[in-house]
Amino acid sequence: MDSRTTRAGTPERRNLAPLGRLRRIFRDHGWGTLLLLLFVIGSATLFVSSALWATNERFKREVAEMAYTHDAERLRFIEQRVAERVREHEAKVRAREKESERLVPSSSQVHIVVSIAERQMWYLRGNDTLYAAPVAVGSGKTLVMGGKTQRFQTPRGRMTITHKELDPIWVPPDWHYVKTAQEQGLRVINMSNARPDALAGFPEGKVPIRDGAVIIPPWGSPQRRHKGVLGAAKLEMQDGYYFHGTEKEETVGTAASAGCIRMLKDDILWMYRNVPVGTPVYIY
Repeated sequence: MDSRTTRAGTPERRNLAPLGRLRRIFRDHGWGTLLLLLFVIGSATLFVSSALWATNERFKREVAEMAYTHDAERLRFIEQRVAERVREHEAKVRAREKESERLVPSSSQVHIVVSIAERQMWYLRGNDTLYAAPVAVGSGKTLVMGGKTQRFQTPRGRMTITHKELDPIWVPPDWHYVKTAQEQGLRVINMSNARPDALAGFPEGKVPIRDGAVIIPPWGSPQRRHKGVLGAAKLEMQDGYYFHGTEKEETVGTAASAGCIRMLKDDILWMYRNVPVGTPVYIY
């Protein structure tokens, strides 16, 4: 406590604690002090409000920037995906255009057309028919061999003449011997991987049969070389399919082959002489 002497000569006691000092300020200065206090409080309130508003606006801007960045990334991703799809579609269109050009011959190109249903072939240049002839096509029959089913049918689509040969020799696949055994009710003995001379003594170009069994001869053996079966000539296509002659000309005009296209002797010889290697073939 601080003590001072008043005008009447009596000591004055002053409260120097914060609350006491505040009371003296209000008593001595009155409204001026109150206004100053209100100004300070108002300024502090305004400062705090301004700070809160600025913080809130900054937060909203940051949120907006984050949303914009996220949306922009999504838009870029979508744009990239759309561009990829467009490129894929354009590539497919170009591939189909090339396939159409490959499947449709030009007006000046020679080509062969085969109708499986009509069993007929035409050799054409554009719309001009240069040659026409009847043919035999795949029989459509099936053969079960080794648990698998094989259907004897002529394939549809586009092929190409890859090789020509006079007096061709037929090298039968294994199914020929299995088919012969089934037709005659015989067993099958497979010696296809034996030495080429393993069946010496059996006639060349004939199906080996012994003790109630059809023997599948070794690859490269004389028994695998059948003369005359393919007629006077053959024109090879892909996948082992041929135009060829036949020793069974009565089948021409029917569905009788294992998938190749059989022709009469005069017709296959005309084809051999006049159809060049590389000629496209359209089978439908």
